[in-house]
Amino acid sequence: MTGKDCVYVGVDWGGTNLKVGLVSKKGEIIEEKRFSSQKLKEKTAFLRKMKEVVTSLGEKRIRGVGIGVPGIVNMQKGFIYYLPNIRGWENFPLRSALSKSLGLPVFVDNDANLFALAEGCLGAAKGKERAIILTLGTGLGGAVILGGRVLHGQNSGVELGHIPIASKGKKCSCGARGCIETFVGNRYLSQRYKKMKGVNQNVEIKEIFSRASQGEREAQVILQEFAYYLGKFLRGMVNVFNPEIIVLGGGISGAFRLFEPLVWQMIREEAMWPNLKGLKLVKAKLKNPGIIGAALLVKENLG
Repeated sequence: MTGKDCVYVGVDWGGTNLKVGLVSKKGEIIEEKRFSSQKLKEKTAFLRKMKEVVTSLGEKRIRGVGIGVPGIVNMQKGFIYYLPNIRGWENFPLRSALSKSLGLPVFVDNDANLFALAEGCLGAAKGKERAIILTLGTGLGGAVILGGRVLHGQNSGVELGHIPIASKGKKCSCGARGCIETFVGNRYLSQRYKKMKGVNQNVEIKEIFSRASQGEREAQVILQEFAYYLGKFLRGMVNVFNPEIIVLGGGISGAFRLFEPLVWQMIREEAMWPNLKGLKLVKAKLKNPGIIGAALLVKENLG
């Protein structure tokens, strides 16, 4: 196989969807498949589906597989410590299990880190030395770019979504209370909206925000609270990291134009003013950055 012919598989594993893509060396998605994560919570089902999908993509051309995991992992060993929003994966050797099943090199990192890797290399944060990257979805994923590189701790995660902002807040999926995720994650927003409306039917967050723009009182409360807490949280991130850019992605970012003015207003009002110079708040640029970032992880490790 020549360098020109080789491709990578990128896997974006979220609390709602599992997205798998065949990606070129240039970071272009050649083929993409999407599945419900709800049906793949059990390890055996997940590994079986991965084998099926990678085989269907044409495994003879594939150099390796990268996977973004929605939780805390040991990057070097590809070992999952635990997933806050998906139960039953505690202390699981994902890298070795997948590599054995697929017969390919496998590399693992936190999903928000890989989202940031893609946006930093090819997207909205390209060329930036300092950036905050958030994925607004089932929960809140977060990553930091410093010195042009994604910041890691001893483990994979810089778990911004689990920074506490209220001592007596809601119980978070991580086990603590009052994490920022419980104020801006779509699971919690949907529950609050249902309670306010007195209904049992789930409503998509983009639909709730759309209703807010049309004047519905309950939806406006949800939108305003979301913008308030997200802006308050980002104020702290601006003060700590002095980013050049804040990039928002994930499912909720589809309503970016509706909440962006409110969030930006909160940041401007409360952040230290020197850190606001040149700061930009933007929507993620890439389509499926989680897939692209997972493929870039393989490329970084294998060349």
